Amino acid sequence: MRKGLYISMMLLLQWGVLLGQERVYVSTDKDVYVAGEDIWYSVYCMEGDSGKYSGLSDVAYLQFVSNDGVAATSKVALIDGRGAGRFRIPFSFATGNYSIVSFTRSSGGDSKGEFNGKVISVFNTLSAAKVKDGVVAASGRGGREAAAESGDVAIRVGKEKRGLLPVVVGNTGDGALQVSVSVYHVDELEELSGSYNEASLLERRGDFEGVGEVDYSGEVVTVKVKGRDGSSAAGEWLYMSAMGNADDVYVNRIGEDGTAVFHTGNIMGNRDLVFEVLEDSRSVAQGATARDTSMAYDVEVVEKDYRRVVADIPPLGISPAMEKALQERGRRMQISRRFEADTLFDMLRIKYKGFAGDTEPLVYNLDEYTRFPNLEEVLREYVDFVRVRRVGGNVELKVLWETQGRCLALVDGVPVGDHSAILGLGQQLVKQIVVYPQRYMLNHFIYDGVVNFVTYKGDMGGIRLPRNVGIVEFNGVSWPEAFYGGQAVSEAAYPNFLSTIYWNPVVEIPAGEEFEFDCVLPLYKGKFRIVVEGLQGKGKGVFAVEDF
Repeated sequence: MRKGLYISMMLLLQWGVLLGQERVYVSTDKDVYVAGEDIWYSVYCMEGDSGKYSGLSDVAYLQFVSNDGVAATSKVALIDGRGAGRFRIPFSFATGNYSIVSFTRSSGGDSKGEFNGKVISVFNTLSAAKVKDGVVAASGRGGREAAAESGDVAIRVGKEKRGLLPVVVGNTGDGALQVSVSVYHVDELEELSGSYNEASLLERRGDFEGVGEVDYSGEVVTVKVKGRDGSSAAGEWLYMSAMGNADDVYVNRIGEDGTAVFHTGNIMGNRDLVFEVLEDSRSVAQGATARDTSMAYDVEVVEKDYRRVVADIPPLGISPAMEKALQERGRRMQISRRFEADTLFDMLRIKYKGFAGDTEPLVYNLDEYTRFPNLEEVLREYVDFVRVRRVGGNVELKVLWETQGRCLALVDGVPVGDHSAILGLGQQLVKQIVVYPQRYMLNHFIYDGVVNFVTYKGDMGGIRLPRNVGIVEFNGVSWPEAFYGGQAVSEAAYPNFLSTIYWNPVVEIPAGEEFEFDCVLPLYKGKFRIVVEGLQGKGKGVFAVEDF
């Protein structure tokens, strides 16, 4: 019955891909950046031209493209067609203009003709590198005039009180608004560069071919595996885990072509993926192989290449008049990075789909207890459900200890089959012990409970990994973050010289209603701009600007 239901769901999803073309639109906090700054973005995934938000894909992809090609890709998790993220511009970005090419996996194949998206400008203050044919000398103002305002949005700015500026965004139209709201400093760099976007959100042109694939519950990760001696790994089992989170554990069989496919619930942030090749299903059912094998494997994440033709990107005009503004923006960027902490940002809603589901685990913070000499004594004295058993000379951890099955034992989210190695960790290295006291299923393997040992450094406490384990750097979906400014005020030592001082990427305003917020002003004075951008009703673009 379950197999038949799964097949039916897959057929429906594939049919949905054939019928529907998804279009992804992007708004950003501003148009002009320096390398090292963050691009805050809001994503709108629509069902073709219907004006409805798509619920098909759970991931959208943003590629930053210049005349030199694709400079970077960022991924964003979608919830009912909406998503948000933050992309830090690496210092490898050359000075020039970049087009944001956005798509989903289902509608992200070869481009149908030329494609263009929102154009942003990047100045690299630490490098002389320039985009090929992407920079021209300008005697005065560069670019073009910014997008014209559209109706249905009214912005009111109140009087400053104790560093807070009250702002009201009103929906004067007859349909609900889905918008992003940004407040940023309009420095000389912004004034001199101008804008390269003739329209606002709906400027993007062009579509992509459907490819018959879909990230229906999270990003689909495909890897290719082969023995380091060139031998095939077909038919063997493969664990994939993301270091740092117990929910990010998957297992699947390697196909005849040497690839394994993992349907994730979205792996968040930039993580190390740990892969372990197991020799038989018995090893999988026991949690992982406990012995070092003589076979080493190479694992590579497979990314398909498609033919995407980007329309001409206008060159960035630069002039000597920008020097002072560039120096000041670069200085503020370096100050913010020096003092930055994740606590400055506000986390938006995340849709987790790990094997643990909504189960609340038992969390033991070891700093709250008297430390015993070793982990075995800590488990015995404090941790409910987890027991240490010795079977045939082997040490084994039990979660549901009245059962015969083996638990899934993790260290920093990575399966470790050799439980004696876990108990050999210095107890001073372990920050938390997290227990899931239920039976869980991964693929078609059942585990009698899960226990995760979380270390302070997140480095597995120096446990030696066997030869059949490989580690691959992986860029997962961006954390859906906002920046309201209040956290920066609470950090007394934080010098708030940020260029973007407020960013809310997911704002819904019903018809006739208002959205109010207090904008926290930075530690400097100047001209600031409020930009409200998004969609209204059936895919109608809205755009409004107010300076103060």
